[in-house]
Amino acid sequence: MLRLLKNRDVLIFILAIFIAACIGWYTKEVEKSFVIIISLCGGVLIILSLFFNLKGYYLFLIAAIPISINTGIVGGAQLNFPSEGLLLMILPVLFVFNQDYRTTALRLVKHPLTILLIIDLIVQFFTSITGTHIDVSLKRVLIRFVFIASFYVITSQLFNKRELIKPWVLYSVGLLPVIYFTFRNHIHHSFNPRVVFSICQPYFNDHTIYGACLAFIIPILIILVVKNKVFKFSYWSRWALFILAFLVIISEILALSRAAILSLIVAYLFSVLLRYKVAFKSILIGLGLSLVVVFSLWNSIYDSIKQNEAVSNDGEIVNHFSSVTNLKSDASNLERINRWICAVRMFEERPLLGYGPGTYQFEYNQFQTLSNKTYISTNMGDRGNAHSEYLTYLSETGIIGIIIFILTVFSSIYYGMQNHYRLIDPVLRQVNLGILLGLITFYFHGVFNSFIDQSKMAFLYFSALGTIVWINQNLPSLIKEKSE
Repeated sequence: MLRLLKNRDVLIFILAIFIAACIGWYTKEVEKSFVIIISLCGGVLIILSLFFNLKGYYLFLIAAIPISINTGIVGGAQLNFPSEGLLLMILPVLFVFNQDYRTTALRLVKHPLTILLIIDLIVQFFTSITGTHIDVSLKRVLIRFVFIASFYVITSQLFNKRELIKPWVLYSVGLLPVIYFTFRNHIHHSFNPRVVFSICQPYFNDHTIYGACLAFIIPILIILVVKNKVFKFSYWSRWALFILAFLVIISEILALSRAAILSLIVAYLFSVLLRYKVAFKSILIGLGLSLVVVFSLWNSIYDSIKQNEAVSNDGEIVNHFSSVTNLKSDASNLERINRWICAVRMFEERPLLGYGPGTYQFEYNQFQTLSNKTYISTNMGDRGNAHSEYLTYLSETGIIGIIIFILTVFSSIYYGMQNHYRLIDPVLRQVNLGILLGLITFYFHGVFNSFIDQSKMAFLYFSALGTIVWINQNLPSLIKEKSE
């Protein structure tokens, strides 16, 4: 008997039986006891993996992101549970106990893209102090710091060059329950386009962020399927990835997000430029010239598109997509323009530092005019934001904030292109390409919507930046290793 008690596994088993018996005695209900025991076991496993299997813990966190649901916590705050709860648990452990994390963070600080992210955080902090809602802004800055300290840094710490694809596949797998849920809702409503706007709730707030997240991962899934020989997948893995990519693409179509579909087209056109090895400088010049042409010919362009009277909510799918250029009667488009005008007016009022991060929804109402308001306009600040990453930065952090963000956008594209043109390793080259194209969908979609501070998109964005920086910092050694 004493020999048995010296065995650690036996002691743990006896302790578990004792705890289960105590729970059963306390609740006196079998089902309730079972739920409590399962929850305790899950909690113990999560905590143990946090200390002894950090990579497994993080991969589980990633898979949980798409199925996480906004949950009210103390003080009326909202937490995307369980993903953000797991995120808040991992950071203290990394900061205090993980030397590799601190080493990785110090190495990342040397990269220009990391410096831009840090400057962005500093700018947001100072604009919070000078803003109109300091408590709201500081919370927003803290959230941004958590996303960078986790998604951006951990990607570089935990995954080697053969594992960089894992987070993206796990996120896609985590989407499967959401895809099933939304598809079932589509069937229940006979695929009526009128109900698509909220059909993915409660997992995603609306179809626009759902479509944007799907669009972000579609390029890398397509690359995994088309270039499966490069990755040396097994027969069953190839079929699993094909089915996964197929379901995600079908879900993107059913999401009926016009901006998401357009972002995929832009990403494809960008991939064509990469195929012909167009230089980053040439793309900048071409983009600049295109903007000049659009602004100089705007009156003519507007006259040609103002005849479009298709609306996005009449139940017709063709009209839903063709209404993207309807600036005359489509309420969705007109309300977006209303929000854009308000953002510009907010910038004009406070051009240097803006109103502070997260304050647009509380301030834009005073800048609305009757001529720009639509029947879906609100005075309560409870329906979204500026509907643009760029204009959100402009109105909330002023000219300094928008300059830093635009520099971050073009820097990430520049280093992604540099990786693509210089990489010799075929696996890393394809991973980098898929992530770069995903970023292109995000940057284009950012013209029409703002999702950077929502964890479901923040993971994709900051992990993509972290992956590009990891590859870029290791580029010299990767080239040398492959050439030897």
